[in-house]
Amino acid sequence: MAADIRVALVGGSDALRSSRREIISTAKHLKVIHDSDGFGLTPAELIEINFDVAVIELRLEGQSALEYIRTMFVLAKISKQTFGRIIIATQFSEEKLRLEAIQAGAVDAVFVSDGMQSLISKIELCADEIADYAIRELLPSLPKPELSQEEYQQVSVALDTLDEKEAKVLKGFCELKTDSQISSAVHVPKLKVRQTLAKVQNLLLLDTRSQLLLKMFNLGALAL
Repeated sequence: MAADIRVALVGGSDALRSSRREIISTAKHLKVIHDSDGFGLTPAELIEINFDVAVIELRLEGQSALEYIRTMFVLAKISKQTFGRIIIATQFSEEKLRLEAIQAGAVDAVFVSDGMQSLISKIELCADEIADYAIRELLPSLPKPELSQEEYQQVSVALDTLDEKEAKVLKGFCELKTDSQISSAVHVPKLKVRQTLAKVQNLLLLDTRSQLLLKMFNLGALAL
């Protein structure tokens, strides 16, 4: 039997969090291990909670959850710690917020207006440590941004350090292939695929695979 997905709820009113706990309790494989209004809970303290998925309300005491999770990633790098995946939560569905959440380091955003069942679905999707489904959904609708020559050159230099198979792995990733599909096409183990993508992620100083996919999309032809 698969292990429970450990969920942390952070921020929002008591009534809202109660509703979230109630809907989560209907899924036997989900378990709330932390429930807090977020007041006084520092990013460092949340890192210490052994969660698989944290649902963080967009508006926290005195700051945005987007800044809060950016701080979590900075602190985790300094202390060489890791933590689970993050979903930003708010009231009304907005595609722009999904993108902003991904840029900050979350996997996705979830909206009360979409119904509470969507919360369970997204928690389940985010249980995978390499979850990047949201950015894959968003890419077709995103406009190509303007990049500076300096940024383009910096990434190009970093990617020049990849060997032939690593470059093929990255190309497959940019083509939105799954890790299994990339593994089969490049003739490398799935672990090698994940290690290569983690290597590129580190080369580009990114925190998540979703950020990596967005970065490569932004680079256009360089990614392919």
